[in-house]
Amino acid sequence: IARALLAASERADAGEHILRCSAYEALNTTVTNSAEDTKDAILHLLPIIITRLEATFSLQIVSNDDRESQIELQGLLCGTLQVATQKLAEQAAPHCDRMMAVFLQLFAAGKNTTVHEEALMAVGAVANATEGDFLKYMPHFQQFLSLGLANVEEYQVCAVAIGVIGDVCRALEAKVLPYCDEIVNLLLQNVANPALNRNVKPPILSCFGDIALAIGGAFEKYLQLTMSMLGQASVTSVGASKADPDL
Repeated sequence: IARALLAASERADAGEHILRCSAYEALNTTVTNSAEDTKDAILHLLPIIITRLEATFSLQIVSNDDRESQIELQGLLCGTLQVATQKLAEQAAPHCDRMMAVFLQLFAAGKNTTVHEEALMAVGAVANATEGDFLKYMPHFQQFLSLGLANVEEYQVCAVAIGVIGDVCRALEAKVLPYCDEIVNLLLQNVANPALNRNVKPPILSCFGDIALAIGGAFEKYLQLTMSMLGQASVTSVGASKADPDL
């Protein structure tokens, strides 16, 4: 099935009638729901998808349509790498250096929201797969994680970045401490920012919990600020008669 779907995604007419998108979505569903005894096949699939993603940087771009096609393909491939890495867990570790290299290249290449969302989620899967070994990627990944957290205009990217912090904290535990000052500062700025979509703010509260669980007693330096923020959140009231369900 995987071979057939990969072949369909490369047909000459793959850009028509959302064929390419449908093929990768079907591939992702197949991988996600595959049995444990198919992991060898998924492990064989992983470097093929990485190679395809690396090849997107050499595509000839002469029009806006070419650019949109490249962006769509990059997002789809990142999505497949995410679900494959999640399925393989620690078995994906030998391929994580290549994956992180190409994800970092994607972050550096531009600011497309869709690609950055998918790449960030894939990085979260890599963190879960590599656990403590993810530390070697942090010096290179930190700047892009911070950019994602600061991207309040494209709040979907910001929300995904917040989720990735949880993945990184669970992977690195106390080793994440050197990066916490910057992360906590950005999170506090986001909570206080009235321009940030309100749906992003509740996950920030959970993110502080992830950080505290990771660094233990070292979280004390952030305690006064975070408790003040939680106190303010706890007294938030919504008029019952005209309550907005989302609020």
